[in-house]
Formats: sequence, C-alpha cells, structure tokens
Amino acid sequence: MAASFEIRPRSTLDGTYAHRWDRWLLPRVDGQFTGTTDEIFQWAACKWGLKDNMLRGIAVRESTWFQYEIYPSGRCVLQYGCGDMFSASTVNSEIYCDTLTVLGGRDYQADFGSGICPKTFSIVGVMSWEDPAWVAPAPAWEGNQNGTFPFSRDSTALAVDYLGSYLRGCYEGWVTWLHRTGGDIWGCVGSWYSGDWHSAAADGYIRRVRNEISNHTWLDAGFAGITPGCDPTYGCPT
Repeated sequence: MAASFEIRPRSTLDGTYAHRWDRWLLPRVDGQFTGTTDEIFQWAACKWGLKDNMLRGIAVRESTWFQYEIYPSGRCVLQYGCGDMFSASTVNSEIYCDTLTVLGGRDYQADFGSGICPKTFSIVGVMSWEDPAWVAPAPAWEGNQNGTFPFSRDSTALAVDYLGSYLRGCYEGWVTWLHRTGGDIWGCVGSWYSGDWHSAAADGYIRRVRNEISNHTWLDAGFAGITPGCDPTYGCPT
C-alpha cells in the first residue's frame, strides 16, 4: 500500500493536501493489527488519537459492521462492504473498473455492467474512486483510483486504519481543499461522507453517526442478527 500511495502523491495536487499528508500521515497507514472487529476499532482509535465509539458509529452507518459480504457467485452485496455505484458508464469509470479487475481479481463489470462498479469498499466505506477532474490540471492518477484498493477491501484493520488517518489529518487542518484550519472533528466526519464541509448532506450524516453512538447500536441484543437477506437471483450472502 505504501508503494501504491507513493505513485499518487497528494500534496503535489495544487496544494490540496499539506505536505505532511504524504510525508508523515499516509506512510503510517499499514493495517498491522490482528484482532476482533471491536479490537480493531480500539487499536485504530489509540493509534490516531480518536474516540473508539466514533469509529464504531461510522462503521454502523457505512456497512452495519460488514467488511465484505458476497453472494455465492462472488458478487458483492451492496451497502454491506461495497457500494456508491456509478449511475452511468463513462470512459473514466471504465478505466477505474478495469483497474479493479486487474488489482482485485474480481470483474465487477460482469456483475453490474460495463463501466459500473463500486466506488467504496470495506466496513467504513473507504472511497477508492478518484475522478480525474479532482486532480486536474495534474494528470489523472493511475487507474483513476487513490491507491486504497484492494487493500481496504481485503483488510478490516487496513480500512479502519485509513479512516483514522483521514480523520486525524483533517482535524489537523491538512486537507487544504476543505479550506479549514482544523479543530472540528465532526466536520471531518461529515466530509468523510459528503466530501465537503458542513453541507446539508454532511450534517445529516453527522447526526446519524451521533445517533448510533448515543444509542450504542452495536451493543443492542439484535445487532449481530442484522444481515442482508437472500436474493431470489443471487442466493444467500456469506
């Protein structure tokens, strides 16, 4: 993953990230932890100086705590570890989807259609898609992806580690395209979802995460039994 990030430096993109993002932050993202899902949240919270319940609440909203559910055919279950599908095929989406096939060993276009595949993966909804327009006028990143795939899909610890790094860097004010100096962790949580700062979509997401935290949803007796149902076409997920 370090090599994947190295060929996609973020701080050179017209000042959209502080140099520390490449020099200090991303090199620390390694997913080097083995434990239960709940222990992973504790580890990442400790590593990045965050509240563990915040990470738990985000995971409830993003995936109901599923890292990567699949049907018997291997097709991923939307909203249970993969999602944010393209609404229509474009040249750039085809490049991205082709890259997922090469790197991840799964042809998502065979499942969803040409140029249609998941933008996000994992228990916490890590975005892998990188629209060339976001890095313009610099050249598009290799494969139109930000370097997180297939690592975030294949490792819960890596995915949560990456989320922690983003929230830490955002809180420090190193996401310069947000035009904020830092210090607002909830603004950072909202930007993880919406890609902007305290918009209606971001604030709605913040409220939903806070609600999960307030209710301690993951401790509810029925939480472990929440699973995606069987599909008449694709079968029962696992």
